[in-house]
Amino acid sequence: MLRLFIENKYYGKKKVLESIELKIDSKGVYGVIGKNGAGKTTFFKCISSQTTFKGFVHLNQKPIEKDNVGCCPTNPFLYDYLTAEEFKNFFAKLYNLENKKNNIFDLPKDQLIKDFSSGMKKKAYLNALLQKKYAIYLFDEVFNGLDIESVFTFENVIRKLGESSIVFISSHILASLFNMCNSIFLVNDKKVKNFKKDEFDQIESFIKYWLLF
Repeated sequence: MLRLFIENKYYGKKKVLESIELKIDSKGVYGVIGKNGAGKTTFFKCISSQTTFKGFVHLNQKPIEKDNVGCCPTNPFLYDYLTAEEFKNFFAKLYNLENKKNNIFDLPKDQLIKDFSSGMKKKAYLNALLQKKYAIYLFDEVFNGLDIESVFTFENVIRKLGESSIVFISSHILASLFNMCNSIFLVNDKKVKNFKKDEFDQIESFIKYWLLF
C-alpha cells in the first residue's frame, strides 16, 4: 500500500535522512521513536510530501496526494480568535465536509482558543482534523499536553483508525506504543530501523546501547 524511498534529505548542507526504504502492506498502527532532533518530524514530512527530498512516496502504486494524509504536528496551528467549535466549522468548510456534531473531546463552547492550554489546543485541532477520513494519519508526539483521561481516550481512537487506515504515531511513551503498534520504527543516525511486534523486547536494549555512544 505505502512505499517510501528516501535516498537523502538535506536541510541546507546538513543531511538529515538517507538510505531509507519503507514498505507497509497492511492497515494498522505504526510507532516512530528516536531522540529529539533525530529526524522523526522530517520523516513524517517526507511521508506526507510536505518537504522535498530525493526519492519517492507512493500510496497504492501512485504518488501520494496531500489530501490522503491527515497530520497532527506536535504544536498544531489554530486561529486564536475562534472558539474550538468555530475552528472545527472552518476546517469543515475548507475541505467541503459535512460538519459532524460529535467531538472526540469536550471543550468550552464560548472560550477563545487563545486562552486554551496546550493540551486543549491539541484537542481542538484533533476534533477538527478527524472530521475527515484519511488513508494515512500522522500523529507527531500527539500525547504531549494531554491529561491521563484524554490519553486513554485517544489511544482507543488510534486503534479504531488503524482498522481502516495506516496510522503513524511518534511518542516517547514506549508502553503506549508497545500496546498499540504493529511495528515500531526507530529513527537514528539518519536511518530508520524497523522492529516488528515480536522484536519489541529488543528496543529498550537498543536505546541503552545508543546512549553509550
